[in-house]
Amino acid sequence: MITVNNVNLAVDYCEELEPYLDKFSRYAIRDNKLQSCSPFREDRNPSFAVNLDNGTWIDSGATGEFHKGHFITLLSFLREESAEDTCDYLHNVYSPLLQDVSDLHLDLSYLEKPKTDELKVFTAEELQKFAFRHSYLEQRGISEEVQQLFRVGYDPVRKAVALCWTNQSGEIVNIKFRSINTKQFWYADGQRIKNHVYGYSIFQKAPSDVLAIVESEIDCLRLWTEGIASVALGSAHLSQPQTKILFNSGVSEIVVATDNDGAGERCAKQIEETFVGTFNISRFNFNDSNAKDVSDLTTSEIVLGFESRKVISLCNAIKI
Repeated sequence: MITVNNVNLAVDYCEELEPYLDKFSRYAIRDNKLQSCSPFREDRNPSFAVNLDNGTWIDSGATGEFHKGHFITLLSFLREESAEDTCDYLHNVYSPLLQDVSDLHLDLSYLEKPKTDELKVFTAEELQKFAFRHSYLEQRGISEEVQQLFRVGYDPVRKAVALCWTNQSGEIVNIKFRSINTKQFWYADGQRIKNHVYGYSIFQKAPSDVLAIVESEIDCLRLWTEGIASVALGSAHLSQPQTKILFNSGVSEIVVATDNDGAGERCAKQIEETFVGTFNISRFNFNDSNAKDVSDLTTSEIVLGFESRKVISLCNAIKI
């Protein structure tokens, strides 16, 4: 049992961790504990443990906020989203109130006053301190042209690339920072990214009949570098606002290019089930590669994977 926003939720910790087990190198489950190398940092020897009874975790080789913590901290890291979005996810899945009424959802948003932080748009002055460049993304195969197109920046103080999320009008509504030295990431105090689609404003300026959907911003940038129109969800989950945006994309085909792991497979199936009958749907072909995602592939492998994509379903509806 875990308390989220004053509600007790009977979270199945094993089930929630299962899609991400590949992130727990050398893991083993003993009694009520999952032990592994740390998912938060480079770690050669198992020094990390999760209590599967209550979700608490400890990383004996780390300090500060990544030394020990609550299950929400761990799950939000694995899902690559804010803790607030992870809390929403857990409520949607485990809330006894929703289960008692067959997951009925009443939309009372018209009664709510908009919060100031939900309307946050970053100014040029606020972005100025990130107006730097680091070789990190270039080393990962992302061109300078694409970095400029997506207004990628760099925080020299915290040593992290700054990935700007925009709304459909192209205004910057949040910034995701990714450390160049560790696996850690964090967000600025902006709008919730689940309400937006990374790269969609760029796609609107250069529309294509075929659109690839990936999880991470870096995967999106990598595909654009290879001339493939792409957008990113920001996590291994398609939200309702993102679904609405993509329904209006006007494309003929969606190429599912989520991560090559358990969480990516679950996300891929969600995308396919959501858009079946609306678009032609195909899967990016990793061609038996062990690469975690498209960013780990070479240019020739990306081109081959895209060109040899596997058809999942065809849409026979007549578009007017």
